[in-house]
Amino acid sequence: MHEQLRNADMPKVYRDEPILITPEQLENYTPLEYHSMGKIGLKYETRSEAEIFYRQGKFMENFEDDFDYQGRFKMYFPTYQQMSVRQLRGYFSWRTKVRRGIIEKTQLSFAYLYIYELLNQIGASTPEEAYHKLKDFRLAYWLIDHQISYYASLWLKDYVVYNNLDKSLLDGVINTISDSRMMILQNHKSHDANAVFSALNFYSTYDMKRSRFYTRYPDDVENIVHDVFSTLTDNRGGGFFGELLGRVNVSSYIMFKSAVFYHHADRKDFVYEINDIYKYRCENGIWSCESFLISDGLRQRIGSLLKSVDYFMRQNYNFKHALKADKTIAALQNIITEAIDRRLENKKQAAFPKVEIDVSKLQNIRNAASEIQQKLTIEEYEEEEAAEIQNKQAEQENRSLLSDVEYRFIKCLLYGESYSDLVQSKGLMLSVLIDNINDRLFEAFGDTVIADDEGKPVLIADYADDLKRIISKPEEC
Repeated sequence: MHEQLRNADMPKVYRDEPILITPEQLENYTPLEYHSMGKIGLKYETRSEAEIFYRQGKFMENFEDDFDYQGRFKMYFPTYQQMSVRQLRGYFSWRTKVRRGIIEKTQLSFAYLYIYELLNQIGASTPEEAYHKLKDFRLAYWLIDHQISYYASLWLKDYVVYNNLDKSLLDGVINTISDSRMMILQNHKSHDANAVFSALNFYSTYDMKRSRFYTRYPDDVENIVHDVFSTLTDNRGGGFFGELLGRVNVSSYIMFKSAVFYHHADRKDFVYEINDIYKYRCENGIWSCESFLISDGLRQRIGSLLKSVDYFMRQNYNFKHALKADKTIAALQNIITEAIDRRLENKKQAAFPKVEIDVSKLQNIRNAASEIQQKLTIEEYEEEEAAEIQNKQAEQENRSLLSDVEYRFIKCLLYGESYSDLVQSKGLMLSVLIDNINDRLFEAFGDTVIADDEGKPVLIADYADDLKRIISKPEEC
């Protein structure tokens, strides 16, 4: 008994003891959080998959792991429920690195899973914080894998709308250039001619800014286009243009389409205006999008308008290079020619304002007129010399537009030489070669230079003289 008491009073000695667990067992060890995560799935198994994902994600919001996952994981609309423990460990280990600023290429499904978390505000304390994390990840991972770009951008826009965030956050996320152009056309009377012309040309199938006539008379073209457009829109009752400014399109909208998203916010009655003509609405939980529909037909009608203005202005200005007329041009003749007449009359009045002459000073006026006449004679000669230099420069610029093969091909057409050996030796398709030449010379001539005559290339006769000034007669093609 006394011996036992003495042993009890002695201090205990702790020694290193081996851990009775093998490396294989350590590798297969699963943190308890994964088991708890599975229990959450069972608890809410009658709920939607999106809600289970949200609740499990919130539970694992701050979890970190360090697991070397070498497997593959590919799944559409991935959720935690569909993943094995090893796949989950691989994902959370990769996410741990992402949150530490180390973004590495991984399974595409892992990247989408991380985006789903941010959309559901998992891993962020505020909607704004989640937005910035999502935007930064979209940019960083896009540099690694472009495949996430489309949906990441779409969902980023949806996130701003759904959470009613500031519109400035949409800068660089959506393109509103088309909307700004349409709003200019809707309020064209409060915008100058350049703005209205640029807006129309933006939608047009005919790019008038590439027209040779426009580059010569830009101010006149823009003012006449503005005048014609105003006349047409003031008389919108059908006819050539009908719904000239497009029409409002209201369509149902699926918020966060193709994403796993738990709709927990109260959005029963809600309107988000991106601008005056682009809005999202939510009524009783059902979303819709309101925007202007710009159809291909509308683009073609605007293209016909601009080409018609180009056509009639070239005629009235006696421009050397004419355009070919089409069916729609005749329908606009009266409106356009009247606008041209107004423009020319205004320019005439501006150039020759009404002047009151002091009769007592007529002799001084005669003397001044004589001096001016002498100066004009000298200036006229100088202008002719400058015009000749300018023409030579233009011809040199047009020559530089063509490749060597294209240059030699036009030589053959100009001077009636055979081009077959040239085309065959270069292994070229004749139709492709002709299209390339027409594209390159469109800016200079404002029209097609080479036409197709039953499968044979033929130069437009109107442009032959201009081309001969650029291209000298060859010894051989």
